[in-house]
Amino acid sequence: MTEFNRFDICAAYYALEVDWNVGGWLRERPSNARRRESTGVQLRRMGYRSAPDTCYSFESLENDNQREIYLQAAHRFGLPAL
Repeated sequence: MTEFNRFDICAAYYALEVDWNVGGWLRERPSNARRRESTGVQLRRMGYRSAPDTCYSFESLENDNQREIYLQAAHRFGLPAL
């Protein structure tokens, strides 16, 4: 089993929202719908800050862990495969 660190999880969920948001937030993510706020807002509250010069998306993820987290979450939320 692969061990994921917090940064990998945050980067993957941020990229997922960048790729699949509608009106600024990922509606398929239950936490977003429940709180009525975006993943980005929730990540900022946790202290996560993305690099300002990076355009996040699946293609920009830095390692296999981040890509695996992204793909697993996309599958759970019923989003189309890339």
